[in-house]
Parts: sequence; C-alpha cells; structure tokens
Amino acid sequence: MPRSASAGSGLFRRAWHAVDRFLSVDLTPEPKLVYAFKTQRDVAAWNVFSDASFGGLSTATFGLSDCGKTAVFSGTYSKEVQADSKLIRSGYCGINQVRSQILNLRKYDFLDLRVRGDGNTYLANIRLDQLTGGDEEVWQATLKTSPGTWQDVRLDFRDFVFTFRGRLVANYAPSSAGMPRHNIISFGITMAASEDMPATGDFRLELESLRAGAYSLSEAAMARKAYAGYFQFREGAGAGEEDMPRTLPPPIRGPDDPRPPA
Repeated sequence: MPRSASAGSGLFRRAWHAVDRFLSVDLTPEPKLVYAFKTQRDVAAWNVFSDASFGGLSTATFGLSDCGKTAVFSGTYSKEVQADSKLIRSGYCGINQVRSQILNLRKYDFLDLRVRGDGNTYLANIRLDQLTGGDEEVWQATLKTSPGTWQDVRLDFRDFVFTFRGRLVANYAPSSAGMPRHNIISFGITMAASEDMPATGDFRLELESLRAGAYSLSEAAMARKAYAGYFQFREGAGAGEEDMPRTLPPPIRGPDDPRPPA
C-alpha cells in the first residue's frame, strides 16, 4: 500500500529533528565533571603503582592534601633497580582508576585538569574497552606543569598518541577527530623519568578536578566535525575507528579551529 503524503512528511520531520539534535546537542555539550578530588572516597577509588612491583626502587603515595579539598600524588622516582631485578627500564610511578562502567566522551574535544605541579612533565593515560589488548595498550599525552602554581592544563584528544607497553606504536594513524572516546574504561597519570632527569628525584602533583569540554564552533566547523566524526560521535553508535569514513577532510586550521596551526 503506497504511503500517504502526510506519512512521508512525518518521516522527514523526524529525520530533520534527529539531525538538529545531533548538531545542537552532540557537538556543543556543556563541560562535564569527570573526576573531583575532594573526599577520601574520591581518592580511595584510585590505585597507586610503581616499578617497585617489578624490582625497581621508586615509591609513590596518593591521598588527600592537608586542606582536605584536593588530592596529592607524590613520591620519589629512581632509575636504579634491585640487584636481582629483570627490569630493563625503571623510574616510574603512577595512579589510575578503572571505571566500573564505560564512559562515553564522544561529544567532547578535550580534557581540562586543574593541577598544581612541580615543573615536571607527567603523562596522562587513557585506556579503552577493546578486544585487542589489556592494560598494555594506552593512549597518552604529555601533562606539563609549572612549579608551585595552580594551572588549568588542557589536553586535546587529538594530541593523545597510541602506545604499547609505554612505547609509541609506529604507523598508527587515528582519524582527524583523534583517539576514539566512546568506550573509556580507565584514566591515569604517570611520572616517568626521562633520560635527561637525575637518577633519582622527588615529585609532587596536586589535583583538584578533571573535566571534559568541547570547543565552541562556527556553523561551518560544526558541519565539518559532523561529517568527519559522525560514526564516532552519533548517539548510540558504539562505533570505533573501523566505522569511520575512509575519506575525511583535513583537520580544520584557521579561525574555526581553536588550536594553533600545526
């Protein structure tokens, strides 16, 4: 039986409303508080690790600050190892939190961390729920701090790189939208001593909050983002990089892109 004109117009209206919701809500969400570090319960949800579990000599703690409204990740890294250790590299400590439920941040473009550091550069870590591996596969970005001052550090999702066992995976190219972020299961921060750092040293990183945010975009930039990242960003897609379009426009550069040119 042929559809009536009214039925066709109803389908069109529903499709138009779906597109309108996608453009107005999915691409321009309000900032989202992912983690706060204000209570003992907030801190207790995080794990502390170091190379000491494998024969290293680094130590770390994570707990509430003296003011009771922030958390402090601190300790001493050491590049030295115990005599019977089989470690090839040492000098690292970290914290992480494995979520009980998957976190979907497909609507967001960056993370904002409110921190007070010591001048060291840390690593921000994100793990995804995927079939190909466990905690050895991590997306990482550098977290640079200034000594003794509170600062808001912004980490664009496009700046995260894919690593395996702490090493960059060569020839791995995500889409222009950056790392997939619809299936996040873990966040973490690592102090990893670089080659130019002393053999041992203290570190201290105070954390107040971690929020996800999205850039304010012009209509043209929103349309480009919708096209480039539709399968990753659409509601209920649950899509990974394998579902992304194979031909994508280049990343935005210019007045519509809040990031400086590459």
